[in-house]
Amino acid sequence: MSGTEEPTDSGGYSPDQVQHFLDRLRELRNAQPGIQIDLSYLSEQLTVQRAKTFANEALGRRLPVINRSVLNIYDIYPPNRREFLTKDECSDIAIQLHAFAINVYAILDNAAWISMLQAGGNLAPVKVSLYKKECQAFMPEGFVEYISQPTVKKWFTDYGKVYRDSTAHRIPPYLPDRNYTTKEATRWQKLHEESMALLLNCKPGEPHDQVNERIAKSEQLNVEKDRLGRNSLMIALTLTGEDATHPIYLHPQLLCDWGLVQEFVQAFTQSMRQHYGWEAPRIPPMVVN
Repeated sequence: MSGTEEPTDSGGYSPDQVQHFLDRLRELRNAQPGIQIDLSYLSEQLTVQRAKTFANEALGRRLPVINRSVLNIYDIYPPNRREFLTKDECSDIAIQLHAFAINVYAILDNAAWISMLQAGGNLAPVKVSLYKKECQAFMPEGFVEYISQPTVKKWFTDYGKVYRDSTAHRIPPYLPDRNYTTKEATRWQKLHEESMALLLNCKPGEPHDQVNERIAKSEQLNVEKDRLGRNSLMIALTLTGEDATHPIYLHPQLLCDWGLVQEFVQAFTQSMRQHYGWEAPRIPPMVVN
C-alpha cells in the first residue's frame, strides 16, 4: 500500500494533492474515536485476562500514539509548506516517524497476541507473530483471510517489516532537511568548498582584521548555500551503499499506513466477534473538532 501519484512540480505537491491529503487526514482523524471505542468494547468481551490486558494496554495504547504521530508531523510540516524546515524540525519529524513505524508494526503483533491468548494458546513469544503458522492456528478464520490478502501481505513483507526492523536495529528513517537539483547541488558543493577554504587557509600571524574578513566572507557564502534547494518531500533509510532503499513520499505514505492500521483493527475486532459469537457495538458517527 503506497501513496498517491508523484507531485506535479519540483517545488512540492499540487493544490489538488494538498487538499486531498488534508481531506483524508480529517477522515482518518474522525474515524479514530469510533475505532478506539470498538476496541474497548471488544476488550470487555474477551474472557482471558491477559488478552484483555493486551487489548487495553498494548494495542489500545498504540492507536493514539499513531494518531498523534501523524498529526504532529502534519503540524510541523504541512504539505503546502514552502518555508524551509530547520534541522531541529527535521529531527522532530524523525522522532515522530520512529514512534509511528514501531507502533504501526507492533499493532499487528498485538492482534496476534490477543488472538492466541483468547484461544487458550501458550506459544513462546518468538512464535507469536502475524504470519507464523503456529500463531495463525489460534486466529479467527476471517482474520487469517484478511491478512492473507496480497496487498496486506505485500505491505507487511516489503515495507512494514523493513521500516520496523531498520528503526529498531539498523538505519532509522529520516527526512533530509533539503532537496537539491543537480545544478543546485553543484553550486552548494562549490560554495561549501570556498567557505571551508576561507576558514582553513589562515596563515600564522595573520592580522585580526584579515581573519574577521575571512569569517565574514565565509558567512556570506553560507547564506547563499542556505537559500538553495527546497524542503524534501521524501523519507528514506539511507540512499547509499548496500542498505539503500527507495525513498518514499512522506505525506501520502503516512495516510496510507494510518488507514491500513484502522482497517486492520476493524477487521480484527469484526473477525473476533464473528468467531466467538459476540455482539458488535452500535457506535454513532463522530466528528472531531
